Amino acid sequence: MNTPVTAKFTCSRDEYVLAMRRHFIRSALHVKRDLVGGLLAIGGGLYLSRATDIGWLGWILAAAGLILLAVVAYAMLLMPRMIYASQPKLKDEYVLSFSDDGIHFRTDGVDATLQWSLYHKWLSDEQFYIMYHGKRDLSVIPRRALIHDDADEKLRQLLTAHIGRPES
Repeated sequence: MNTPVTAKFTCSRDEYVLAMRRHFIRSALHVKRDLVGGLLAIGGGLYLSRATDIGWLGWILAAAGLILLAVVAYAMLLMPRMIYASQPKLKDEYVLSFSDDGIHFRTDGVDATLQWSLYHKWLSDEQFYIMYHGKRDLSVIPRRALIHDDADEKLRQLLTAHIGRPES
């Protein structure tokens, strides 16, 4: 591939929050399972607390369900906003050029070339590419930021060639 794929963007808070929610849903958390489990624990706990002699166990089960729902709500609603607010670098304009040689990364304070080996997995949906490096670190690239018409397909090919198939 001769021509680099260029992405130029500044992530808004709402866009970053949406990307992080998608990350949590698709990669980090089991949101549907946790919601169902939390609701079942609350329902079962309330039933046990009223219908049996071991009501204290029911209250413990209901409390565990509430805590599980609170953790999911925190991860989905509060944490992405807190991350965006605490990271000034997320508000910078990014210019990324992807090529077989690596990823040229440029912001107001950084001008560097990253090796593909920094990333170990990636995923995409209709709005974002999310690339993972480290245990909890990720890069969000909005698809709207891809400058040329065929850039989306070329980026997908580069990611697949250098990182592997996308996570599902």
